[in-house]
Amino acid sequence: MRNHHRRRFFSRPSAWYGTVAALCGLVIPAASAIGQPADTPPFYTCREQSETTSTVAGIELCTAEPTDALTSRAVGDNLQVRAGALVTNIDSSSISASAGLARGDVIYRIGGNNIEDSLTAADQLSIIGTSADTTVNFLRSGRPYRVKLRR
Repeated sequence: MRNHHRRRFFSRPSAWYGTVAALCGLVIPAASAIGQPADTPPFYTCREQSETTSTVAGIELCTAEPTDALTSRAVGDNLQVRAGALVTNIDSSSISASAGLARGDVIYRIGGNNIEDSLTAADQLSIIGTSADTTVNFLRSGRPYRVKLRR
């Protein structure tokens, strides 16, 4: 009888790397609720009296203003600085939350239209339809991301 080698679902090196990655995850500091490391100052703050709500998307917004923490690190860390709307609160059962938006994200483009303030963002989010996806571009910790929203 011939001795056949059994194939393993995980090879030994990949299982080892998975274990190391899991252990490193325990050592790396946790991210705060706004998507940045807990000891990092926020990259954006709200402009005074600029708060608004988008009931369609289920989020609260304000006009984003970059902080000194972002402007001082932007060039060295290759971070983007953009005008837009800062997500200050999000309904956990909303289409925005299920798409992946989070508190602290800065929305800078909706459906191909640049966003300069929270009112423009709320207007653009109010026209999200049911028949097609609307692309939302945003920054998280100075890095660009994109999600698609549909009612």
